[in-house]
Amino acid sequence: MRRLPLLLALALLCGPSPARSSAPARELIVQLRAGAVDAPALRAVGPGALPTVIRARFSALGLHATRSFSERLASRGTALPEIFAFHPERIVLVEAADSALATSALVVLARDPLVDWAEANVTRSVTLVGYALQGAAAAVAQASLLDTLPNDPHLRDGRQYALWNLGPAGPFGGIPGADIHALDAWRSSVGDNAIKLALADTGLDPAQPELGGLMPDGSARIADSLNVTDDPDGAVTDLYGHGTPVAGVMASRTNDGAHFTPTSGVAGVCGGDGGRNAGCRIVPIKIAPGHSGDATSFDIARAFLHAADVGARAVNLSFAGESPSRVERLALTYALFNGCIPVCASGNSGFDFPTLPWFPACYARDGLAISVGASDPSDRRTPFSSYPFGLDLLAPGLNVFTTFMTYPSFFGATYPGYVPASGTSFAAPHVTGAVGLLAAARPELSDTDFQHVIRESADDIGAPGYDEPTAYGRLNLARMLDRVRPEIGIWHDEIVADSFTVEGSGLLSVEERGGGTLARHYGTSWSTRLAAYGTTSIPDSFLTVTGVWLRVAGTMAARGDFRIPYFSPSAEVLRSDATSATFRGYVYRVEEDSCDACDDRYVPLAPSNVRFAFTVTGIVDRPPTLRVSAPAPGAAGTPGDVLDVRWQSSDPDQISRYVVEFQPDAGARVKLTEASGQASQAIATLPCLGPTDLPGQLIVTARDEHGHADETVVSRAFTLRGGACSAPLATFHATPSPFTGALSLFAPGAGELRVHDASGRLVRRIVTSGGAAQWDGHDDRGGTTGAGVYWVRFTGAAGTVTKRVVKLGR
Repeated sequence: MRRLPLLLALALLCGPSPARSSAPARELIVQLRAGAVDAPALRAVGPGALPTVIRARFSALGLHATRSFSERLASRGTALPEIFAFHPERIVLVEAADSALATSALVVLARDPLVDWAEANVTRSVTLVGYALQGAAAAVAQASLLDTLPNDPHLRDGRQYALWNLGPAGPFGGIPGADIHALDAWRSSVGDNAIKLALADTGLDPAQPELGGLMPDGSARIADSLNVTDDPDGAVTDLYGHGTPVAGVMASRTNDGAHFTPTSGVAGVCGGDGGRNAGCRIVPIKIAPGHSGDATSFDIARAFLHAADVGARAVNLSFAGESPSRVERLALTYALFNGCIPVCASGNSGFDFPTLPWFPACYARDGLAISVGASDPSDRRTPFSSYPFGLDLLAPGLNVFTTFMTYPSFFGATYPGYVPASGTSFAAPHVTGAVGLLAAARPELSDTDFQHVIRESADDIGAPGYDEPTAYGRLNLARMLDRVRPEIGIWHDEIVADSFTVEGSGLLSVEERGGGTLARHYGTSWSTRLAAYGTTSIPDSFLTVTGVWLRVAGTMAARGDFRIPYFSPSAEVLRSDATSATFRGYVYRVEEDSCDACDDRYVPLAPSNVRFAFTVTGIVDRPPTLRVSAPAPGAAGTPGDVLDVRWQSSDPDQISRYVVEFQPDAGARVKLTEASGQASQAIATLPCLGPTDLPGQLIVTARDEHGHADETVVSRAFTLRGGACSAPLATFHATPSPFTGALSLFAPGAGELRVHDASGRLVRRIVTSGGAAQWDGHDDRGGTTGAGVYWVRFTGAAGTVTKRVVKLGR
């Protein structure tokens, strides 16, 4: 395979070049049926706990069990629904004497009544292209900009173009700004000390200061380490030289200065701020035995379970192989259902076989992972980057400056702590780090939320819109975080299908025995296709809808092309707007001589079990923000004083009005004045409420009465001084005059306001406790009054006073 000119031969740097994958010669993965094995014993003891009948079956086929899948796994997660037919506690790895024996045994096991399913244990290889020669540092940028930069030397000198691309001024050239916009993103999120990101790889160098060390609370940054291979020592030390560089991209400590030399040090995507936030923790899971760069689907699947069981929010896999794997696919599903997002490299066959499917990344088409290809400093897809089906987006993957081990690799490769590495291996961890930033900013995100938010906020760098070579574009962390900024609401819900229509007949192909009715109808059957629909109303608190998508966990429906290669929830958003969304999925009714109502005629599940789990995002009508700046807390006023009330406020929708009131500690609340939603101040004349001082609260309310009504109330201490109330009538006002619409009134105390027309006829009676009031221009029966002269009279304890006003129009 051809290589880029800057890349050195892998044989000289890090060992043998990864070969295209093939099934190992002798190993098979077998899930035994319920009742065929004591699952708790198998988990605790391993293959030795298999019952005699199972060992005899294996022996007759020339097989012997070597490892149990759940051995040393925490198994704390929620099990998958039965339709997935995934029972890790009943899975064992068996070995044959040679590949021919393994192949023939696989055929027999497929028909064995004590076996759910069996498959070959296939190999995945690192998606590393190579390491480049060190580039020269760029001239340091102007100090005014550096003041906002983290202090990691290789970020500042331009070597980390993936995070901050200086273009021709940088050591790798390219286009200024053709990067993942990390500096802007870090203003919103730098990760969180409680978030874990898992790394399924060749191991890790715990002595690398960018990766290891302590968290601010004194605990270790590297947590929950596990070697899932059959290495006798169980260590997670990186001997190959792949896991350490991958981890550095994802989570090197950021803003922690120089290491090794005064001019070396890198930043990671989810690496904290150098202070109390040390970024995401790292969970290293060694999947490649010894110094190998190869891993098996059995061990990769075990890694996915471990990552989910220890609470990692994402797991990075920079390995790929050509063969699909059921155990891997089910483990991806388990991780997703348990809150852990798998991120996979798309593969490096771009030179010769660019669309060749590489697994497990291709399972991203089903929403089970995020598939990541590689871009270069000029925002182009790198020539080696594969773009098989399921590709979501690209991230920088050429000459990515990152961490290396503090010791030579097994093959003699040594670098001074850092190395520029190339391959989709180093594109993927940018996205894994992005999951960490998102999880810190919006912990409520789950499942395929991450896939949608990350890929649909990417910068379009290929043909306009989605295209196969570059998918949705190049990762943009800033746009990603902006898409879920604080004013964006995130709504998760599930609904059942509410209607069904018959949409044709055809030959249904079920290609994998599974749960539900998949085993019963394995093979081909003439079937009727039923489209299942579900419609949900979107809450009126959403002012705009920015995204609607379906989630894997909770959705129960199948694809509609008369082909079920395996069960993976499949449905689509048929239509959506600001008020509702409609979803569609499919089930099939097999045409056979049995009752129409029997659930076992339906594939993969009965219509009554069809469900749609979905996410809606958009700007929501949250209560207004409000800060009162005047008067000062503890202020006091005398009856007749003019009180100037000022505030600052905002609202995702619109504020319709402000109300200013006085609430005595003892007594009824008094309305002082109102202002329009566009105002930032109001003037009120203080009423006389008695001869003694009244301590209490000045209350300002911002009301949003548009659509989904809400309000925010701010209060502060205020004292209304006492008075004789002998001459308060001068504070009575009725403005403006002339007026149209509504007339603002201010009553000098408790009493009654009466409105009379020019003939003296009583038009409206308004009872007031004093302070601000309003005549809306209507009479007591709700009718609109005409234009003309009106008299407004206040009568109360303070006396009686009358004002003449003029109303214009109706």
